[in-house]
Amino acid sequence: MQRGSGHLSVIDLHSHIVPAVDDGAGTYSEATEIISRMRDELGADSTVVFTPHYSCSMDRRVFDARQRRSNQFQDRMEEEYSPGLNFLTAGELMIRGSSLKYMEGTRYPGTGWVLVEFETGVSWIETLIQLGRLIKRGYSPLLAHPERYRWCRRKRDRLIKLSRMGCGSMVSARSLRFEKYAATARNLLGDGLSHVLCSDAHSPRDLILDGRLKRKLEKFSTVPWQLLTCEMPEMILNDNKLPELPLLKRRKSQ
Repeated sequence: MQRGSGHLSVIDLHSHIVPAVDDGAGTYSEATEIISRMRDELGADSTVVFTPHYSCSMDRRVFDARQRRSNQFQDRMEEEYSPGLNFLTAGELMIRGSSLKYMEGTRYPGTGWVLVEFETGVSWIETLIQLGRLIKRGYSPLLAHPERYRWCRRKRDRLIKLSRMGCGSMVSARSLRFEKYAATARNLLGDGLSHVLCSDAHSPRDLILDGRLKRKLEKFSTVPWQLLTCEMPEMILNDNKLPELPLLKRRKSQ
């Protein structure tokens, strides 16, 4: 979707804008600088989801405090920036070891989808086992920044297998600025091996899902921008099953 003014209407499913809760925005000023930029660049019906870092092994008091601060921040942003942007709060859950705590508290609201991440050195076998456990629990895992995992950089088409299991994959625009991950991120987006593109914004310097990023993406990817930043994210927020990868590409004549 796109308004006549040229602003893009997007759904950004992954951001670290809540101030002073993780490695994202450090202050309220930094957080509002990111959101003000999004308000100025994006369509009025755009949605930004706050996804602070959580871990299955974290102390319950830390989890509760982080969740409380995130919800309070969402309430304040709704007062200051609505109408203009829509806000939701979920979480990015680090999976390690045998614990699967906090799945319910970090899922996208009203859905079974949970944004999950692993240590970058996680093995392919461990990834399969852990994601399988989540699925058996009745959740739908959305894998954050697959371009950062060694098993993915070695064999990108492994994401096809994950999609057949019921997992989603989401490339971070932030990775496009890291030399170690940029090539894999571009290849995943270009080959239709990611369901979603998100900002993963941590600071005012990070990329957002605006027209500049759209033009950048169109230089190396034939997968439609709208599919990655609107249609697939909307399916997740509607708790729908995602299609198997790779995503269909648009015709070159378009």
